[in-house]
Amino acid sequence: MSLSDKELKNRFKNIKLIVSDIDGTLVNSTNEISDMTVDIVKKLKKKNILFSLASQRSHSSIIPLADKLEIDIPVISINGALIQNKKGDLILNKSVIDKKYTEKAIKLADENYIKIALCYNDKIIYTEDNSVLKDFMSRLGTTYRMVDSYDDYTDDVLEIIMLGNDRITMKKVQKKMIPPFGLFLKIKYYRSQNFQGVYNIEILRKGVNKKTGLKLLTKYLNIKKNEVMVFGDWYNDRDLFQYGGTNIALDNAVEELKEMADYVSEKSNDEDGIGHFLKMFYDSIVKS
Repeated sequence: MSLSDKELKNRFKNIKLIVSDIDGTLVNSTNEISDMTVDIVKKLKKKNILFSLASQRSHSSIIPLADKLEIDIPVISINGALIQNKKGDLILNKSVIDKKYTEKAIKLADENYIKIALCYNDKIIYTEDNSVLKDFMSRLGTTYRMVDSYDDYTDDVLEIIMLGNDRITMKKVQKKMIPPFGLFLKIKYYRSQNFQGVYNIEILRKGVNKKTGLKLLTKYLNIKKNEVMVFGDWYNDRDLFQYGGTNIALDNAVEELKEMADYVSEKSNDEDGIGHFLKMFYDSIVKS
């Protein structure tokens, strides 16, 4: 559904919270936020309109962006596995994967000669045998740390990441993780968009996604659906769009997300699509 300019501006009057994806949306291809976006987010804050982030990135890699935008409320990281503020003294959700499931995933990866890394709120760890994995991951700003063994690192894991170049093997590992762990885990298999012949498995706690993260954030802030506006560009932003607020897709967004959007920007993230839209939004509410 595409809203007319009049319908869109009517919705603007209700907005109290804006939540944006980061990669491909808030930042350009060189991982920069425009001065226009920073300026308008700060101006919106003075109008009591809050701004937050929802990303696949780890929490620690979001903090520099949150600092630049002066975001004090919790941000959503690792696709909803962690929702906390910059200081870490306010945690709305921390969906840790049970140690026994992490150990099972490590064992399967070792038996099937596929690569595995473990994601925490502040880093992604890997062993020397799995070091190639970080070269095939698009987690900008994340701290990677090599350890001798995973033995002492199976607690507090928020996401498990697997990678391989044999589709049949990867599907086999996925199937072995599902029963009975599928009751407690979300096990996502997909082909890499950036690297031909590379296949991924991402494992999170069951029920973790950007939509559930946004629900928790809005509940904490006492904000209703019609008071929320979200920005996205990629498939994992479908969860944000399914929340039910006002959905804005950038020009570089995948077609499926554009079809879900209430409005599609004429500009991409490399053309500061979010900055130009926020300026239109700000100008509209100032005039009303």
